[in-house]
Amino acid sequence: MQLKKIQWLTITLLLAVGLASCNISKAPEPTQDVNAVYTSVASTMIAQLNDQLTQTAQAVPATALASPTELPTLPPLPTISIESTNIPVSASSSVTPITVFTPVGGTPLAGGTGGTSSTAVGCADSAFILDITIQDGTTEKPGTVFTKIWRMQNTGTCAWSSGFKFAFVSGSKMGGGDYTITRKYDFVTPGATKDFGFKLTAPTVPNTYTGCWKMQTDQGYWFGGYACVTIKVAP
Repeated sequence: MQLKKIQWLTITLLLAVGLASCNISKAPEPTQDVNAVYTSVASTMIAQLNDQLTQTAQAVPATALASPTELPTLPPLPTISIESTNIPVSASSSVTPITVFTPVGGTPLAGGTGGTSSTAVGCADSAFILDITIQDGTTEKPGTVFTKIWRMQNTGTCAWSSGFKFAFVSGSKMGGGDYTITRKYDFVTPGATKDFGFKLTAPTVPNTYTGCWKMQTDQGYWFGGYACVTIKVAP
């Protein structure tokens, strides 16, 4: 009995020594590279993702990849016609409406303004009083030189002073000109009258001719009524 125990102990000891010698002679396992592990995992994930994208693309219907449906053509917009509208001139407007008046002392002029109605500019206004010479409708021979004189009245509230004019405004000038007030004794005070005259020449072609003059401020603004002459030229 004692002998068997010793044998078992001896066998056990020998086995332990043999196992120990095997472990000593075995080479240690190499340590894994962490970066290599990460690279391997990433490659695996990318491969799986590509497989999923391929499967998803194969599952999409072919009609979904076709060109988008064209939008419907909209009907044309309706044509809008714009009608011209006459805008009335209000009292506060800066536009002065044009009115045709009949000049005093002469035949009406087409498109003319002024005349018997007051056309004052500020404190300046005038009125035709009478023809001193050559009444309207007088017959003159072609080329005849004659003197025409008008009487005008200052119907404004300020004097016709230096720079005011009795000037040709429309019609046939017949060689006449403008008269500019320069001298103090020619000034015309409110209510006073003054005679203006020119040497005129009858045209050479037989016809009826009318020329008109009018007062003008020293700033060049027309005011007051017309003073006209009308003659008939005949052989």
